[in-house]
Amino acid sequence: MSRFERPVLFITFKRLDTTRRVLEAIKKIKPKRLYIASDGGRTEEEHEKVLKVREFIVNSIDWDCSVKTRFRDRNLGVGFGPNDAISWFFSEEEAGIILEDDCLPSVSFFRFCDELLDMYKDNKRIGVIQGFNPFPRKDYPYSYFFSKYDLKWGWATWRDRWQYQDMYTSDWPQVKNTDFLDRISQGNKMVKLYWEAIFDEIHKYPHLAWDTQFTYQMLKRGMLAVVPKKNIVLNIGYHAEATPTKWGIPKHIRALSLEELEFPLSHPEEIKVNFEYDRLVETVHFEMNIKTVFRLKLKRKLDENKLLRTTILPVLVKIYRGYKSLKT
Repeated sequence: MSRFERPVLFITFKRLDTTRRVLEAIKKIKPKRLYIASDGGRTEEEHEKVLKVREFIVNSIDWDCSVKTRFRDRNLGVGFGPNDAISWFFSEEEAGIILEDDCLPSVSFFRFCDELLDMYKDNKRIGVIQGFNPFPRKDYPYSYFFSKYDLKWGWATWRDRWQYQDMYTSDWPQVKNTDFLDRISQGNKMVKLYWEAIFDEIHKYPHLAWDTQFTYQMLKRGMLAVVPKKNIVLNIGYHAEATPTKWGIPKHIRALSLEELEFPLSHPEEIKVNFEYDRLVETVHFEMNIKTVFRLKLKRKLDENKLLRTTILPVLVKIYRGYKSLKT
């Protein structure tokens, strides 16, 4: 296979097993320009794992390739670490593909992103091209569709879209008092309450994430994500070391497989939101229901009240774990 022209950013940390699989997928397309970002370890044990991952990657690049690295000594965390890596990437490149160490792409993912980065370069309504589709539909008449929700497990974008990223969601207190939440929820009270709680949380604790902040910018500006009709990126990071997924693998994720798209692509005739897909993202993927909203609101109260946090939270966690074990 000829070398792939589009630059790729590979964000890694300490997981050698998943890193190995994702790098093998990257090697299949032999990118001419590969950026590798690696956060520092939080402990001596983590530091050793991080060094092993870095050594493995560098020693595995056996094709003609321009490699740039951003290996940090200090740990920036799950929020500021990836954010720093992506900002570094777009300080060097106008557009590109971003993969984390637990996002396993199919070969067609790279061509899909490459073609659509060119196609929608000047259409500022498109903010993200993603490879992950938690609700694939093989009978869909086109190769992809559009969503107001960007699910960034293997994705691509442009520098002039990433420029809006603000880890601190600085204007949220003002935007919250506008019609923003009503507009994005389209009259759905649960959707409104969910996003209000999420953006309250991320505004107060920006270190918890990086992708939610960019979703906020996408929603605020009415930008859309391109979603392939098939799932062409598989998340392989659900295990003990993947702290955001400690409650196990959701059923709809467990049912997914890694697929390939057919080419040439069949393009939709118009840019419009697929409301059926968005509704599934809201109800199944994000679980926008009364239980989730209650949990988010309660967490906010517990964070603000030390007494409640030390007396009530352990009991609730125990109850929830018992509930999950019964369901599984």
